[in-house]
Amino acid sequence: MSFDPQFARDTVLPLVEAAYQVFDHPDADPTLPAGYQKTALLKANPTLLDVVPGLSERARSYVRTVAGEPTVFGLVGKNAAAKTAFVAIRGTRTETEWLDNLDFDTTAYRPVPNFGDVHMGWMGLYESMRANLAANLPAACAGCQKLIVTGHSLGAALAVLAAPDIAKNLSVPEPELTTFGGPRPGLYDFVVPFNLLIDTCFRVVNLFDIVPHLPLALPELPYTHVGVQIAVNSGGSIDQTYRHSVDAYRAGLTGLMSTEPAWAA
Repeated sequence: MSFDPQFARDTVLPLVEAAYQVFDHPDADPTLPAGYQKTALLKANPTLLDVVPGLSERARSYVRTVAGEPTVFGLVGKNAAAKTAFVAIRGTRTETEWLDNLDFDTTAYRPVPNFGDVHMGWMGLYESMRANLAANLPAACAGCQKLIVTGHSLGAALAVLAAPDIAKNLSVPEPELTTFGGPRPGLYDFVVPFNLLIDTCFRVVNLFDIVPHLPLALPELPYTHVGVQIAVNSGGSIDQTYRHSVDAYRAGLTGLMSTEPAWAA
């Protein structure tokens, strides 16, 4: 499957924007691309981590810092006419909410046995929303032949962590990922089985956005990216707040559409 920047800009990125909207206004209907509808909110519940083994207190504290009380992290839904379901996961409102607490600690990817090691804090955060996702995604996927999984920033990392769990443990279509400004989610021993399992995974990365370069890839902790990188350049300010923003990624995709379409090969 080749990357389609227009579909990414006009359909997938607005799904991410809807994930931010439902965090701000959970009782309102978000603005979605034509034909798409919300079927359920995606909620994180940090209290569920009390029974999750293998998480350090630092990781539990990280999840409480980012998620706080049970909170909305996105939504699931579908386009019935297109037979397409979706999962969209937001990031945080500011990078400091999670970058200030970022460490390199790892833990086993627990949803699938022998699937390598991932960032401990993000694994904990995903596990705090995993039951909610499993409860709501099958209904969204009813009658669908395609499943889009997307996220921005921290939400991109969570989308990556969700994909193998969805593929192996839920009776739904194979997840197809497109993420924006995502960090490295895990070590090389996670990336190898991920890439073998998930056929479609595009990572859109804007020039001068530092988040995709984190956590640092160290010899003793070889954090690595999954999937295929799609490089864009939004232009404009090189300020990190802008370069990492959804608006910048929209501009970058627009610019990519006007260049020689190597992405269509």
